[in-house]
Amino acid sequence: MTTVVASDTVHLRSWRADDIDKLGRAVSGISQNALARRFGVPCSTIPDWYPAGIAEGWARSTWNAYVAESRGRIVGWAEYGLNSDPHHADLAALVCDRYQGNGLGTRLVKEVASLAQAATVRVLHAQIQVGNQAARKALYAALPDLRYTGLQDGQWHYVMHLPETSS
Repeated sequence: MTTVVASDTVHLRSWRADDIDKLGRAVSGISQNALARRFGVPCSTIPDWYPAGIAEGWARSTWNAYVAESRGRIVGWAEYGLNSDPHHADLAALVCDRYQGNGLGTRLVKEVASLAQAATVRVLHAQIQVGNQAARKALYAALPDLRYTGLQDGQWHYVMHLPETSS
């Protein structure tokens, strides 16, 4: 049975420094399959290296995210992290299982793409594990000009060129 979640119970907002402490609570709503699809390896919780990487990237202004929150709990997020070229960034997203399938991932990806664009990112890169059709659908819905660039290591690779913002 699919649980339908009313959109008015979920609020989208920019990442805040204290959100890193909320990720542990978010994991209770994420299946091992969803975690494995996001992190590329079987896992039952968010890998230890992930919050440390967020903290470092946030402190250096090379990482940012958009968050979906319900009743004070993070139920999804989309993020970007700058590459060695600061005009290129990797894009990723994760939505708690009961909130999947209602467009939340698409909304989060759209918002984080706008954040990246405002931060002068010109090219977003995304990798999706083969077989994760839901993520692929959400990515195309959020970024219609997305371009498929190939298959490598069991992942579909995509690139999206963002228009420059006027100053």
